[in-house]
Amino acid sequence: MRLTRRKLVRGGAAAGMILAARAALGRGGLAGSAAWAQAPAGAGPTSAPTAAPFSSTETIGLLRELILQRALASDDPWVQAHVILALGADIKTGGKYVLDEMVAQSLKTEAVDMKQYPFFPTDVERHPFHFLQIMQLTDVPYDRAFATPVGRFTRREILSGSEALYDPAKITDELSWVVSVLTHEFPQDKDRFKTARGLEIHVTEIVQKHLADTEAAYTETFAAMAGATPYGRGVIQRQACNGTHMLYGLIDALRGGYTAGDLKARTWRLTRALLFRMRAEPQLIDASLRGDQPMVRLNADAAKLTFLGHSVEDLGYAVQNGVFELDASQLQMVTQAREQLAGIVSRMTGEHDLDQLQAEVPNAYKIILGDACHTYRGLRYWS
Repeated sequence: MRLTRRKLVRGGAAAGMILAARAALGRGGLAGSAAWAQAPAGAGPTSAPTAAPFSSTETIGLLRELILQRALASDDPWVQAHVILALGADIKTGGKYVLDEMVAQSLKTEAVDMKQYPFFPTDVERHPFHFLQIMQLTDVPYDRAFATPVGRFTRREILSGSEALYDPAKITDELSWVVSVLTHEFPQDKDRFKTARGLEIHVTEIVQKHLADTEAAYTETFAAMAGATPYGRGVIQRQACNGTHMLYGLIDALRGGYTAGDLKARTWRLTRALLFRMRAEPQLIDASLRGDQPMVRLNADAAKLTFLGHSVEDLGYAVQNGVFELDASQLQMVTQAREQLAGIVSRMTGEHDLDQLQAEVPNAYKIILGDACHTYRGLRYWS
């Protein structure tokens, strides 16, 4: 049975201790209890005159050690993809490239009109085009060839096969990874392609749908920012990695030159909403997960690692690639998140019993490894 961050699972030395895992390794939000407490009135962003200097060097080192000791040897393709994201496409284990192992285990083919097309099935990669996005982010050459049980294919052939098999009607997950890949491959003025089954795909329409979906998921956050409602648990927490991946896809679309539908202004509004959440969400987690039991504390830290680690990654990616600039008060929010992550990672690598978690709740353990990889990548943008 797959665990979800919305489904409470039992573990630890005492009955009733909990740890939440992510739906299908990514789709759900956090639910540490049935009712989430209201965030304090001061949970929203406040101005700061300057961004205080802070070094994440020690935290990055702890995360790297965690990835090398616990994630690198994994034979799970989902974990392998995250190791590649963190350490690069040339990382090896046992003398073999992790990337080669991930592709060999995952790649399938599907026939359309007697022709076989390679692709990554979502029962392995969890999100459509997820593994393609990892290859894109780590600059895997298009002509890099992979020997697999279903044949030898280059990255370009896998990408082309995935495009040929693309069917919007079959996608029930969010479109962030699809947006990241397709806006990189198809410029806005040449954004149409035809699938093997004859479907006409318009990439701008995919971007606009994802933008509308993201805004809908953030509706309650926008209301909280305006003071209309308290900040609480809602739709956004039920999205992949607490809603953080949704913004990443839009940042990639902007990086790829997409502008239709007032994309930049609307994505900037969503970015400001993410910054608002970077103070409100950890308080919401603390209000929900109270107690001194080891698994409760681990659950709270795991939830914060997911959200804050992905958030600093989103913002670092946007700033480094010139998509947005942050002012001093916004940079201070990032610094505060990095300070929180320093404590979280220190506890993860020193206080929490990850061996016990691995034995009792292996899927939750796997999620922490993936989140550690995102956090490692995110912090490096700011160091």
